Amino acid sequence: MNVGEIEKVIQEYFDASYCSDGEGIAGVFHDGSHLYHRGEDGSLADWDKEFFVNRVGSRGKNPDPGYPRYEEILSIDFTGENTAVARVKIRVGQTLYTDILCFLRLGDKWGIMSKVFTGEPAE
Repeated sequence: MNVGEIEKVIQEYFDASYCSDGEGIAGVFHDGSHLYHRGEDGSLADWDKEFFVNRVGSRGKNPDPGYPRYEEILSIDFTGENTAVARVKIRVGQTLYTDILCFLRLGDKWGIMSKVFTGEPAE
């Protein structure tokens, strides 16, 4: 188990998120992946990969979006030979997100299979 492989995928996720790169997001999430958060009405919001890729890409790819970049890997834990969980923080726009990313290695490719997230206003 190589933590560097997970860190590489996380860095690609950070880069794609910061630059609103939908194709980059598509490259780090496995097909069939889902993202979950608490909706504004208090119910479960469940986004599939396609929805999230389109949402990120709709902002328009921009290598310098004009807000301070902040990202942090808080933890990475292997839960098996082909599974891992990471907790990260990332600023996108005026929101600071805390993400729990579940990784699965399919063949020789690590990718994000699910994401649970919450956000708060960035300072």
